[in-house]
Amino acid sequence: MSVTWLDDRIAGVRAASVRARLVGSGVLLLVVGVVAGLTWWAWDAGHLDTRLVQVSGTERIPAEQVQAIAGQAVGTPLVAVDVGAIEEALRELPLVLDVKVERRWPRTLGVVVTERVAVAVVPSRGGGFDVVDAEGVVLATSQTPPAEVPLLRVDVEAAGADTLAAAREVLAALPVDLQRRTTDISATSPADVRLVVDGLDVRWGTSADSDRKVEVLVGLMDTVPASVYDVSAPGAPAVLP
Repeated sequence: MSVTWLDDRIAGVRAASVRARLVGSGVLLLVVGVVAGLTWWAWDAGHLDTRLVQVSGTERIPAEQVQAIAGQAVGTPLVAVDVGAIEEALRELPLVLDVKVERRWPRTLGVVVTERVAVAVVPSRGGGFDVVDAEGVVLATSQTPPAEVPLLRVDVEAAGADTLAAAREVLAALPVDLQRRTTDISATSPADVRLVVDGLDVRWGTSADSDRKVEVLVGLMDTVPASVYDVSAPGAPAVLP
């Protein structure tokens, strides 16, 4: 093997290596150029800017009210929209229980609203009646109680939402005929729910064992005349003349 042949072989290998590096560098530059071009196309040229806000889930909340808040993102690149900040702002609306803001490519922002639902009417501290949801959040106030939701005499601010929940659970446990005979449901704590049935006071206690309490109450009212029936401990009920 001659020295000249070996030198030529080494030179060829070096040349191939240089060509490979040049080709690799060229591919890298091409990729960078493509990415830069797409970035400009999408960002600087505004092709992926937010153009539309789609709102769903609203019935009592005016959709325009939601649009006014979420619509501030229009014109912002969709990828740069702060969806968390929009959700936080929308949750400040009184009737919003929850909200989800999502990017819908290429140019749409979706807003899915879950509204609070009225579950009861309670006396308002300022007079009249407050329509509240399950958490005791006031949704509306009126001078007369709406007929669509039950009237429960619970001071939610003082007694808490769990007391409201206990009163609702007792009401739901009453059979239809007993509900019709019940003219008042009140509670000062989850353990002190009271009813007025046929004009007579009923001390119900907690919402636990309500089915058993219904049986005991009906049996007592049918057989024992009294002004007060205490079924808070259904295994040992009491009456007052």
